[in-house]
Amino acid sequence: MTNREKEGPRLLTIPEIAADRGVSRQLIHRIAKSDPEFPPPVLAPGSTRAKYPEDKVAEYFANRVVRPGRRTDLEEKQRRGDRDE
Repeated sequence: MTNREKEGPRLLTIPEIAADRGVSRQLIHRIAKSDPEFPPPVLAPGSTRAKYPEDKVAEYFANRVVRPGRRTDLEEKQRRGDRDE
């Protein structure tokens, strides 16, 4: 058994997850707070910084279904009855 196996999975902070995924830390924070499927944080004794198991985070993003956002720019045109076009 290696030292890595004894220690458990590598723990990542929100900025580290964001850097690995190429997204903002704000997005990761929003996902962590709003998606119940996101892995729960691990808090080390005496620390207030939440860290997340790397393997669980990778699994979450592998299974995550991304839905496109709503096109709010089109709603305004529809309300106006497409008068601008």
